[in-house]
Amino acid sequence: MKALCVVLVVVILIAITIIFIQAFSSEPGELTLQDKAVCFITEVAMLDLSKYNVTITIEQPYASDGVVREYLRFNLKSDGNTYGLSVTFINGTLTNYYLYSLSYPQPLPPHPEPLPATSLDAVKGFLQRYYAYSKSSIVQEALGILDNVSELKTMNVTVGNLKMRVVDSNIGWLRVVNGLEFPTGLSIYLNNVIVDGFSDESSFYRIGSADVNVSREEAIRIAREEAKKYSKVTLWGIGAFPFKVAEEPWIVYLYVGTGNFTSYPYWYVWFVADPEVYSVTGVEVRIRADTGEISCSRITRGFGP
Repeated sequence: MKALCVVLVVVILIAITIIFIQAFSSEPGELTLQDKAVCFITEVAMLDLSKYNVTITIEQPYASDGVVREYLRFNLKSDGNTYGLSVTFINGTLTNYYLYSLSYPQPLPPHPEPLPATSLDAVKGFLQRYYAYSKSSIVQEALGILDNVSELKTMNVTVGNLKMRVVDSNIGWLRVVNGLEFPTGLSIYLNNVIVDGFSDESSFYRIGSADVNVSREEAIRIAREEAKKYSKVTLWGIGAFPFKVAEEPWIVYLYVGTGNFTSYPYWYVWFVADPEVYSVTGVEVRIRADTGEISCSRITRGFGP
């Protein structure tokens, strides 16, 4: 009986120990923004901060459109040169990284050692390390596209419905749906073989609708009716003047508009003033292409819309 009691006590103690271990391991201390930023800088950007005199400034959070943006500024000094490094967080998630020189003439910015052999190696290595850091799902797709190219140059490459657009040293990824290109929030900026700019807001971007239910002709009709409502313009200090626009639009195109991280297709229609009234050149109308709803209309001033 004594032996059985000893066994029961040991079992209970082991069970309690396991519960405590699980509790502490499943709720680790929350990393601060500074911890997250330093981890990204050293493990993803591969910068050795020990080589610099580092000063960190944490700015006041900025709340807008239901999200909270927080900014950290790193000032790096070494051998008479000064660099700036900004890191942005949205709702606690690191979304933007930007490295720049504050010295003139501009020296080579901080970089991983050894330097990558090519810009393609630089981007692939950066994204591979970033995926290990964030597990961002779109990064695997982006790496799949990079596996299909032998060098980075001005190009458009699409795999599935993800398009990579390279223009000079800027690389961005777009989601193609129904022939429309929707932003993903993922982009990289290169300085030769150094990644000095990076953005991943993909976890916040959404496609509200990709449907184009309003034809070009219907969009023009809706816009024309709206534009004709502007029958006069009031110019401050001069007075009110009769105003009208041409019957046919000067510019019509379909585009993707994004607000508060959510994207929709829109028609843009611009009617030129007939005749122009001083600096008032016309009326522009923006129409949701999925619903036909007018999202914006206004007179335009200056040369064109």
